[in-house]
Amino acid sequence: MTRVSKYLWFRFIMVATGWLPDFTPILRFRGWLCKPAFMKCGRNFQIASGTIILYSSRICIGDDVFVANNCWIQGAGTIVFKDQVMLGPFTVLASNNHTKANGSYRFGDGETEPIILNKGAWAGAHSVITAGVTVGTGSAVAAGAVVTKDVPDNCIVAGVPARLLAKN
Repeated sequence: MTRVSKYLWFRFIMVATGWLPDFTPILRFRGWLCKPAFMKCGRNFQIASGTIILYSSRICIGDDVFVANNCWIQGAGTIVFKDQVMLGPFTVLASNNHTKANGSYRFGDGETEPIILNKGAWAGAHSVITAGVTVGTGSAVAAGAVVTKDVPDNCIVAGVPARLLAKN
């Protein structure tokens, strides 16, 4: 499948199943239907309604990944979800940054960098994870946090920009 056909397949599945309630069997079914849209997708992928994913062909998904409703995921620079990753509602992952051209960001080229969420990572509701960030194994990003730097293993980060809150 080409990048465009993968994107169209993902959009078709999300629109076609968007009216269904976000119960676990539906989340699993929707995730199973979306599998062909990704570079790689493991077992038990669950995705809620309203989520928008751009460049799905550059996203790798491990086993037991859960994406809550209305997330916005832009995979231009590749995104890797290792096993057991969870995204809370309205989470944003942007693997592309704008650059300036002639004093303006409007027409500057994009700079892509990968985002990696390691095993058991959790991004809380309304959090933002920017390009080039790796979230460590078993780490949590608090609701509303903006992550601009790597998060070590087994930590909780919070704030804008996100800072270490606790080691767990």
